[in-house]
This record gives sequence, C-alpha cells and structure tokens, in this order.
Amino acid sequence: MKKPTCERKGTLPHPATNTLTWDLPSGRVTKFFCDDHSEDVSPQPYRVSKLIGYYQRKKSVREDT
Repeated sequence: MKKPTCERKGTLPHPATNTLTWDLPSGRVTKFFCDDHSEDVSPQPYRVSKLIGYYQRKKSVREDT
C-alpha cells in the first residue's frame, strides 16, 4: 500500500489528510481527501476522520509463505 493521496477528481496527486465515509444503500464507502477538498465533497451526510499517520505493516514470516 502506498501513502494515501487525495481522491478529488481533476486534481494533481497530493497527500490526503482526512478520510470521509458515506453510508450508501449499496454499503459503506470510504475515500481519502485533503483538508481543502474534504469540506465540499458531497451534499450527502458523511463522517470525517483525521488521518494522523501512515503505518506500513511488515509481513510476518508466516505470511511470506
């Protein structure tokens, strides 16, 4: 997994700082956005979570096999 980038369409790749989650009839959807783009993403209600870090988990010996 790479460091998350903002998923706003039509923008150049740049770091994400928030995750936004929507409860849709088809299921829950979560996307990454920066601070500026997370403010006006959708008129639908959504939850915002601050992305405070990124941790790349190392595979254990058992997962390598």
